[in-house]
Amino acid sequence: MLKLATRNNSWKIEFTGFSLILAVFISTFLPNTAYSQDTLRLVIQPFQSEQRTREIFQPLADYMGHITGQKVKLVTYPNFISYWMETQKPDSYDIAFDTAHFIDYRDKNMDFTVLARQPGSVSISLIVPEDSLVFDAEELVGKKIATIGPPSIAAIRIDELFENPVRQPTVVEGTDSAHVMSMLLSGEVDAAMIPTPLVSAQMAAGGGISMVLTTDTIPGMGVSVSPGVSAEIREKLHKGLVEAEKTPEGRKMLEETKLNPFEKTTNQEYFGFSELLDQL
Repeated sequence: MLKLATRNNSWKIEFTGFSLILAVFISTFLPNTAYSQDTLRLVIQPFQSEQRTREIFQPLADYMGHITGQKVKLVTYPNFISYWMETQKPDSYDIAFDTAHFIDYRDKNMDFTVLARQPGSVSISLIVPEDSLVFDAEELVGKKIATIGPPSIAAIRIDELFENPVRQPTVVEGTDSAHVMSMLLSGEVDAAMIPTPLVSAQMAAGGGISMVLTTDTIPGMGVSVSPGVSAEIREKLHKGLVEAEKTPEGRKMLEETKLNPFEKTTNQEYFGFSELLDQL
């Protein structure tokens, strides 16, 4: 067989060997990180419709691209079920902006790191029409409560309120917070469970609702990154977010997204909140 090898075949064998060596070198010495790709993928939890999420958070994606020098693609989802399925696939996104139970889940299971957070805390409120005579959650047993589907914090809080399996409301899932609010205002449901900031916004805008209760708070939403994102890109994201107020581009982003200035945080601040997912 060796005698039959042509000069051209010998070149092909040598080239194949070189290619193999080159492939081994790349896989061994060059890091396989998300930032080495053309695009960083940013996911946002779906408490708004996909269209509204893109409208609100595209300036955040653009700003992240500005401070990192990478293209940042905003990825949205139609509901929390699809979002939760994607959350469990660490290779399908590089940056996430969402709530405490997801942040802690990624920290424990995927080695993500939270870089910055929104200040303060977030709660969920149970609301009814303003002319309703409901003053306690127990009065809603057997009645319709609208909320965003699991594993949203709102859905989890309903499970906490109604622990008795034989004394349950009928939970009606909305596509997003605006849909949930519209179902309540139109009389399709007897109550709704949505983030308190959106309740406050409705009260300021048009009212028509009364608050029955507000749940325990959790830390504000945070930006977390995959372990595949380089230390250099992480530092650029961290610095750019917590110092956004100091630059024209950062101030523009905060104004357009209506986000508060970001602040420093650690994974420890979110420790334990993934246990909320065990209730589902």
